[in-house]
Amino acid sequence: MIRFFRALPALALFAAAVTSYAQTPGRGAQAPLSTPGPQAQPSRLLPNVPIKTADTKGINLRKYRGKEIILLLFSTECEDCINTAGYLNKIQQDFGSRGLQVVGVAINENAPYTVTPWAQRYKLAFPVGFLDQEATMKLANFKKDDHPFVPIIMFVDSAGTVRVQYFGNDPVFKSQQEKAFRAIADSLLKWQAARAASAKAAEPKPDTPPPAKPDPNRE
Repeated sequence: MIRFFRALPALALFAAAVTSYAQTPGRGAQAPLSTPGPQAQPSRLLPNVPIKTADTKGINLRKYRGKEIILLLFSTECEDCINTAGYLNKIQQDFGSRGLQVVGVAINENAPYTVTPWAQRYKLAFPVGFLDQEATMKLANFKKDDHPFVPIIMFVDSAGTVRVQYFGNDPVFKSQQEKAFRAIADSLLKWQAARAASAKAAEPKPDTPPPAKPDPNRE
C-alpha cells in the first residue's frame, strides 16, 4: 500500500462491517455508516465528480444510478492495489448481472499516462479512469492533511449513497478482503432487490372496469 496525503486510524474489521451494515436503515444521507470507528462518518451522497479517461470520453457515475457501485481508488505504482483490483475483477464478473458496477480510479500524479496500460496489463473487466488530487479529496471525502493510504474502496448503493468506505491501511486488506467485499456487495444487492420489490408492490393497481351488463335485446 502507498500513503498519499498521514494514515487514518483503522476502521472496523470485516465482521463489524457486515454486522453493522445489516442494521443500517434505508437510504438517507444521515444514516449511520456501516463501519464504525474513530474516523467513521455518516453515510453521504456520492458527489458528482466526473472521472477522466485517456480517450477523453470520461466516466459519468450518474449513469450507473440504480446499480450498486464499487469504487476502487488506486495508484498504478501500488502492489497491494493489484491484488485488490484482481478481487474486484472477479466480483464484477460474478455480480455484474445482478446490478453491480465496479469503477477504477487512478489517483497518482502520472496516472493520465499509466492508467491505460496498467488496466490492459491486468485485464480489468470494469472501466478505469483517473482524477487529480482535488477531485479525489472531494470524491473520497478527506482533507489535504489526512494523507490516506491506497487502495481506497467505496461501496455505493443503488440510490447513490456511500455506505461503506475503507482506506488502504485498514486491517480488512490484510485478511479476507475478497470475502469481506463479496459479503458487503451481496448485502447491498439484496437490499437493492428488496427495495425494488417494495416499490413495485406499492405501485397503484390499475382500475378494473366493472363487468359488462348483459344486453336483454341480444338473443
